[in-house]
Amino acid sequence: MNPDAAVNDLLDFSTDIRGVALLDAAGDVAVAAPRAASAGLAAAAAQLWSAAESCAAGLSSSPLEYVVVRDDPGAVAMLHEGERRIVAVTGPSPAVGLLLFDLRTCLNDAYPQEGDR
Repeated sequence: MNPDAAVNDLLDFSTDIRGVALLDAAGDVAVAAPRAASAGLAAAAAQLWSAAESCAAGLSSSPLEYVVVRDDPGAVAMLHEGERRIVAVTGPSPAVGLLLFDLRTCLNDAYPQEGDR
């Protein structure tokens, strides 16, 4: 499955997600849907991830895997795996465990590891 198809599949089956983007190893937007979601998203995602890493640094020796920031209108979730990240914007009250599972599945479908092919 290619990255565009993986993102479209995610949007088709996840009712919580309003917008999603796959970020490449450099942190640039590789795929975004809807397309308007990509404007300024790479810089905002980098700032969010950097702030989360700084906060988490004193709490754990494990590398940061994901960040979920919730507020009244919805949430922003980011997941890091390998050299890639996925970021999603949701509606109100997302099921966080399911959201993270869906993001991980999308990332793995978009960029399968050599052993997964």
